[in-house]
Amino acid sequence: MRQLETYISDLIDRMAAGTNGPVAIAVSGGSDSLALMLLAQAWSRRSGRDLIVLTVDHGLRPEAREEAEWVTAKAASLGLSARGLTWTPDKRSQDAARQARHSLLAAAAREAGAGLLLLGHTRTDVEETLLMRLARPTTLAGAVGPQPVSVSPVWPEGRDILLGRPLIAVRRGHLMAMLAERGESWVQDPSNESDAYERVRMRKLAGQLDAARLSRITDDAMRLRAVEDIQLADMLSACVRIDPAGLVELQMGRLAGSLRLRARLLSILLQAAAGSDSPVAPQPLLALASDLASGGPKSRLTLGGAWLQRRGGTLMIGRDPGEVCAGWQDGIWDGRYRRAAPGGADVEESPFLVRHGMPDDPYEEILTGRLVLWEKALRMGAGLGVELAGTGAQSPSPVATTRPG
Repeated sequence: MRQLETYISDLIDRMAAGTNGPVAIAVSGGSDSLALMLLAQAWSRRSGRDLIVLTVDHGLRPEAREEAEWVTAKAASLGLSARGLTWTPDKRSQDAARQARHSLLAAAAREAGAGLLLLGHTRTDVEETLLMRLARPTTLAGAVGPQPVSVSPVWPEGRDILLGRPLIAVRRGHLMAMLAERGESWVQDPSNESDAYERVRMRKLAGQLDAARLSRITDDAMRLRAVEDIQLADMLSACVRIDPAGLVELQMGRLAGSLRLRARLLSILLQAAAGSDSPVAPQPLLALASDLASGGPKSRLTLGGAWLQRRGGTLMIGRDPGEVCAGWQDGIWDGRYRRAAPGGADVEESPFLVRHGMPDDPYEEILTGRLVLWEKALRMGAGLGVELAGTGAQSPSPVATTRPG
């Protein structure tokens, strides 16, 4: 147990490097997040940094409120600050609940002054996700997820927030053994046993496969994904410029990697230019990447809420004015600007591709900060991914878990 505490504390330290204030942690009360809360509490004691526990009553089951209250009481018994968040579902689906949960968690973390939100994903989740994604057209690297570190999937609520997953190399069975050893109980979600959900079916399939072989394939996939993520981060750093008005400029001559990797870059840039958190579907992105490689597009086009136009070796990406969500919300305008002091540039002098989708009030673009955080997450996630690959076949005893060498 002490070795596992030391190992997880080291990972949280590295994930939290460069952030100030408390660290937030999402806890549902299930075995994974409960184990993370106990291990993160040990980190908090050693580091002297505050830990804020966040739990969401998602309203999808009658027990949800009681479970959230149990989490806050458990956190209080450990001497941790806790906050319960409530979602009133308008769509009773796991996807809608996931999006709402991330929005609530990100907003609460930012309100608390946290720049890092810890989640309880495990090595078991990585292997299940790999099987799920390999059932569809993809590459081995493209089937990897979730990453040790990533940006929040919601915007603009998730601005300035990194997601950290310090349990990503530890199997769920290890954590359950640790909890049982400590005499802890946890929330049992009946949906985790229902074959109506793809993840449950893949979990059962994984139990019938050669565990050592699945582990090796997962390790290889994690390494391949890390290589791609470093290449992607390099392109974000070297090939992309953001105009003060919020226009994205991509230098085509400096691009590298496969069409699929370039499609990932375009996905990030389109989301930033549109102030959105909704990725464009893979096929249109691959088609655009192919068109760019062939010297296109020949005329302006619209994709993912953005306008795109090529001028020589530069692809310019602005905002489709027909998709603009005008108006200030929480100090943010259309997911692209924040309020600024008077004295900014005249909208009429701004580039054409953004001119018709800008606020009249003084503004500062927030695309640059968004892409800087995305690059940081890619580099940190890739570094940890390579390091943690190969640790998935360790002894089932959590006490035997050691820092990967």
